[in-house]
Amino acid sequence: MGELYEERRQEPRFTTAGKYRLQRPRAAEIEGRIIDLSLNGALLELGSSTQLETGTRHQVSLEFPGLTPFSGDVMLVRVEPTRLGIEFYDMDPRNFAALTALIDALKHGR
Repeated sequence: MGELYEERRQEPRFTTAGKYRLQRPRAAEIEGRIIDLSLNGALLELGSSTQLETGTRHQVSLEFPGLTPFSGDVMLVRVEPTRLGIEFYDMDPRNFAALTALIDALKHGR
């Protein structure tokens, strides 16, 4: 499964110092650290055991120091005991512009 996940990546990933909040229907939201980020998705640290399934969709909010948080719909593409792989599924233009600006800054080391 790891090899398949690696092959799906289409954009470079960048290590970041951000936090996320993953909303779940009829359950408490999950919070944690963002391990890396790309234009298509992110790898998230999962600090507690919880019932999540690959292929399910959720709303996520991403927060980075000094930036306004942005959010979008994601699909879980990887679920492990300590990590989640998400793929951005739907994001409005304002939130996508914030993500694009952050990725551009990471590409240029800002």
